[in-house]
Amino acid sequence: MPSLKVGGLGVVAYDDVGQGRLVVLIHGSPGTSRVWQPVAERLASRFRVVAPSLPGYGGTTAPPDGARGDNAYAAELIEALVAEVGRPTVFAGYSYGGVVALRTTLRGKVRPAALALFEPVAVPVLAAVGETEAFAASRAVFDDYGASFDAGDRLAIRKMVDYWFGPATFDRMPAPVREYLISNTGSNLRDVRATFRDPSYSIGDLGSLTMPVLVAYGSRSPEIMVRIVQAIASHAPQGRVERIEKANHAMINTHVDALAASIADLADRSA
Repeated sequence: MPSLKVGGLGVVAYDDVGQGRLVVLIHGSPGTSRVWQPVAERLASRFRVVAPSLPGYGGTTAPPDGARGDNAYAAELIEALVAEVGRPTVFAGYSYGGVVALRTTLRGKVRPAALALFEPVAVPVLAAVGETEAFAASRAVFDDYGASFDAGDRLAIRKMVDYWFGPATFDRMPAPVREYLISNTGSNLRDVRATFRDPSYSIGDLGSLTMPVLVAYGSRSPEIMVRIVQAIASHAPQGRVERIEKANHAMINTHVDALAASIADLADRSA
C-alpha cells in the first residue's frame, strides 16, 4: 500500500489501482480503504481508483493530541493526497466517508468534477434545512451512544449499528464482526463526535456544490437516511437522489455492482 507524507501532519496510506480518469473513494467508520476493494476492482478497467484510509485506520496517522476534534484533520490529509494524484472525476464517500467527502468538498480545495455520497451519515445537514426535530432526535441517539461508552458499556456500539442497519442487527452479526466493532468503538465514537463538531452546514453551503451530486440510499434504510439524502440533493443545484433497491446501510458489501455502476455512470455524465 503506498503512502504520502504530509508535512507535519503525518502519513496518509492509500490503495491505488487501475488506469484512466481518477476516482477517489472515502470509506466509512470504523474501517479502512479495503472496504472499497470490490468496487475498485470493477472500476479499475476504466478508471484509476485511489482509496485513502482515514486518520487512525490502515496505516494513516491518527489525529494528533490537541486537534480540534472535527473533521479538519481528515480533510487536510485528503487535500494533500488529491494535490498529489490530481483532480478527481468522481469524489465518493460511503457512510462516515460521505461526511468527510462532503466536508472536504465544501472547504474548496478539492473540487471534483462530480460528487457521490452513498448513505452519508451527515445528521447535522437536517438542522441546516430546518428539520430540527429530526436532527435533535437523531443527535440524542448518538449522545446516548457516547455516554454509554464513556460509562464503560462494552456493547455501546450496538446502539449505533442498530440505528443505521435496523433493530437487532448487531446481535445477528458473526462473532468476529461484533468483536471488531467492539474493539474499535473508541475510534468510531471519535468519528461520530467529529461529525457533530464540524462547522454547521447551511443551505448556502449545499448550494455551493455546483458539480453533479449523486446522493444514494437503500430502499431498506431508515427514514432518517432518506431525509439526509433528500436534504443534500434538493439543495445542490445538480443534486440527484438514487434509491438502491433491496439495500440498507450495508450496501457497500451487498450491492457492489450497483455502487460501481453508479460511480461509472456519474463519471460519464460529468465528462
